[in-house]
Amino acid sequence: MKRGFTLAEVLITLGIIGVVAAITIPTIITKYKKVTTATQLKKVYSTLSQAFDMAKKDYGDMSLWDFTPENPTN
Repeated sequence: MKRGFTLAEVLITLGIIGVVAAITIPTIITKYKKVTTATQLKKVYSTLSQAFDMAKKDYGDMSLWDFTPENPTN
């Protein structure tokens, strides 16, 4: 007598796996997108912070900066 799984057992198992995957994959993708967005925002924040620190080093305290345009359009 040969031992093994019947076709019905295999199909039922695959069906259960498919249902579980259909339920969990959207959640995983959403979490991945949130993590990716957070990582990108941290990178941008870091870049802007470095630029601001360099500007403070070059031009001194921000309260002393002159924000008037060099070439007025009027």
